Parts: sequence; C-alpha cells; structure tokens
Amino acid sequence: MGDAVKPPPVRDLDWDPATASAFGNAIVDIWREYLERLPDDLPVARHHSSVEVRDAVACDVPAAPMAPDELIDYLRMVALDQSMYPGHHGFLAYITGAGTVPGAAADLLASAINQNAGGFRLGPAAVEIEQQLMRWFASRLGMPGDSIGYVTSGGAMSNLIGLTVARQRHAGWDIRAEGIRGGPQMTVYVSEQVHDTVERAAQILGIGDVGVRKVPTDDTFRLRPDRLDAMLAADIDSGCRPIAVVGTAGTTGTGAIDPLDAIADICERHGIWFHVDAAYGGPVAMTDDHRHLFSGIERADSIAMDPHKWLYTPHPGGCLLVRDGETLAETFAVDPSYIVTDNERTGWGLDVYEISPQYSRPFSALKIWVSLLAHGWDAYERRINHDIALAEYLHALVLDHDELAPMAEPGLSITCFRYVPSDLAGRVDADDYLDHLNERIMFELQLGGRVFPSNATIGGRFALRTCVVNFRTEASTMDLVVDETVRLGRSLDAELRPATLQVRG
Repeated sequence: MGDAVKPPPVRDLDWDPATASAFGNAIVDIWREYLERLPDDLPVARHHSSVEVRDAVACDVPAAPMAPDELIDYLRMVALDQSMYPGHHGFLAYITGAGTVPGAAADLLASAINQNAGGFRLGPAAVEIEQQLMRWFASRLGMPGDSIGYVTSGGAMSNLIGLTVARQRHAGWDIRAEGIRGGPQMTVYVSEQVHDTVERAAQILGIGDVGVRKVPTDDTFRLRPDRLDAMLAADIDSGCRPIAVVGTAGTTGTGAIDPLDAIADICERHGIWFHVDAAYGGPVAMTDDHRHLFSGIERADSIAMDPHKWLYTPHPGGCLLVRDGETLAETFAVDPSYIVTDNERTGWGLDVYEISPQYSRPFSALKIWVSLLAHGWDAYERRINHDIALAEYLHALVLDHDELAPMAEPGLSITCFRYVPSDLAGRVDADDYLDHLNERIMFELQLGGRVFPSNATIGGRFALRTCVVNFRTEASTMDLVVDETVRLGRSLDAELRPATLQVRG
C-alpha cells in the first residue's frame, strides 16, 4: 500500500478546441476551393502514373509533429493536385455517386463525435437514426414495416450478408456448427449479367463457383424465368440444395432489370430465398415515376441497395434490408462474455453487432440521412428522373450521328455505344478492329480529363458506356461525350486502321 505512482499527464494527441477549429476551418477552405474549381478548372482525372502519385503523396512518418501550415499544404496538394473527382460533371464511369455536400459535412460531424454504431450504448443516436433510415427505405420499396437492416460498406458486403442469411435459412442443417460439409452442394441462381460480387460472395461462403448457376438472359439482358425454373428442377432432382435466387435490379453493364415478380413466384414455389441486388437501381424503385419497372422487389427476402450510388451520398454507404429479422439474428447471434445487457433496466435499444458481421461500425447512416433531410425526397425524384432523361438524350445523339452506333437500348441511366467510321458500318470483318479502336478511345477519353466513360461487353463486343449518377451532369456533358468521342475516333482511326480494312473486300 502507498507505492502507487501517479503518471503525469500526456496530452500530445489532445488538441485544444481552438487548434482543432483552426485546422477544421483550413480543411473547409480546401473543400471550398475544390467546389469552386470543380465545374470549369479541375479535370475529371489526371494523367498521372502510380509512380508519380506515390512520389508526390508518400512520405515518412515524422518523430516530431508536422507544422500545421505544412500539413494543410500537404492535404491541399493531395486533394487538388493528386486526386480524381467522381463529383465532376464529366465522370460517367462505373456507378459512383458524386457525393452530396450535406452528406460530406455530416460525415465530418459523425467522425468528430465518433460514435460506434455497433452497439446502442456506444452510439445511441447512430443506432436510432440508422434504423429510422432503414424503415423509410423499406416503406419506399414496399417491404413490410418490421423489415430490418443496416448500412454496409457497399453492394459487395450487402450481397454477401444477404446470401449468408439465405444459407442460414435454407441449408437444411446447422451450418454455423457443422460448416458446409454438413450437407449436399448448395446452389445459387443468378443472371448471366450478375455483378461479380455475388459470385465472390458464393466463393467466400464455401458454395464455390461450382454452386453458382448462371441463368441465360433474353435479348434485353434480363434473366429468363423459364430457364431458371428448369435449372432449379434439375438440381433438386440431382440432390443439390438450392438456397437462393439473386435478381438484379439494374445490371452494371446495361441497366437491365430482371423480371422480379416472376422470380419471386419461382422462389415461393420452391421455398428458397429471393435476394435482389438493387445496388444500382434501388433508389429508382423508390420513385413514383419508375417504381413499376421493379414490380416484385417488394416480395424480396433481402435487398442490397447503395445510397452512395444513386442517392449520390459520400462513400462508403450501402445498405441491406431483410424481411425476416429473426433469421438475420440467428445468422450472426453471439454471446460475448464481456458485454452484459439489461435492456429492461437501461432502456437501451438494438445492438447491431448482434445481427451483423461487424462489431465496430461507423456512423455511416448520418451522411445519407442528412442528405435526404437537406434536399427532400422530391428533389431526389426530380434528379433521378433527369439522370434517366440524360441517358436517353445521349442515345438519341448516337442514333443521329453517322459515326456512332448504339450497342443497346438505354437502361436506367446507362447508355452503351461505340465509334464506327462511316465506311466501316455493317462490315463484320471490322468488328475486331472496332473493339480495339473503341478501347483506345475509352482510355484517351479517361486520360484527357474532360469526360470519363467506362466500358461494357455486349454481344461479345467492346462498347463505350456512360452511367449518369451525378447531380452535376447536364445535357452539355452528353454533347461533350459525343464531340470528344468523334474527335478522338477520327484521329485514332487514321493512326490505327490496318491496311486490310482500307479497301472493301
């Protein structure tokens, strides 16, 4: 007794409020400059190699603090000289939202407060706001009021969790205790156009590629219910254990929407899980003008949706909704000895770690929630409808131009086309060359910094692909896509065209 030595305070990491505020204001100044320069001055992306970026941003961690002014200069360089900008009106690749201004500010606040949304006692506001957001999503999608869910890192995690719950429900044995060797080969049914994350989820879950059945699609790239039904019947007869069908509500390549009602009927008939990958199209299913395209989504057992795509919110922020909360809880139930609860005494709410693979969880729901509160749903509906109209406008421009050819009908906010020199139109012997030419055009567009498309493979052929999930994109950007594609197409064709295609054979 009496030998205890009190350590002196160590406050090196604890900034005083004035210093913290000054640093935060300097960051806001960088943000303001970014917003001011974004429309006309900043490129979508820069032609920087990984070596160039590494040389600019990688540095040794100092033993002593970096001076605040030096640190701000470093962050300004990272943000304004060495980054690319999905928020730029010309970013039309993949399916990445622009990032809302209210959402970014809310994300700063969430990080500052640093609640842990894994448990109520560590994040009471975080948990309750997240669950209110999930209830609102469920109501807009037509799911039951007692559906449950949470924010995830994105569609990959949402699809993985959805299929994990399906495996728990339909494996037919105690999958958590016995593992995948406890029964026959499980099978999952997906469209040929399914996103890679679903196949990866099957691999992670031990179902493997051998258990993923790719169902043929029709000429509009939608899953064929008749082939699905036949494949299910054949697998059941052979002793496999079907556990889930994944319907896609907005494919990545063309924006196709699977026949969700017909898939739901088949799942009900066979008694298996119906998961909908609506990572891209989910927000459209919540609009009054387009919800009819997604008939049947309300019958899903689970839905993956990414607000950081077509709700434009900052990354990361996907979500998963599940109809049956009990099965979700069974899938991830734990009983940690170091967490004691007494909800009757405390009045505490949901501990999300009990229904999720995560314990520690950021307050990611706040940026989504605040974005919706700040803008209101009517504004979101108008902008989503406008994105779809922009895709249709670009498709019309393609149809009107004698050096551009559509590769598919516009789907949701996706347009697929390619550059075809007028003298090569209709020449089958030119297809391989046109694939190569359009691939070069895509890279030159991306490196040029004015517009940034991606690609799709349609009918085995390379297509340029634009996807509008950006509230800064307007018709003038679509005009620029056409102008830049044709300009580069003509220049590259003159450089690359092989002699064998110079004269019609």
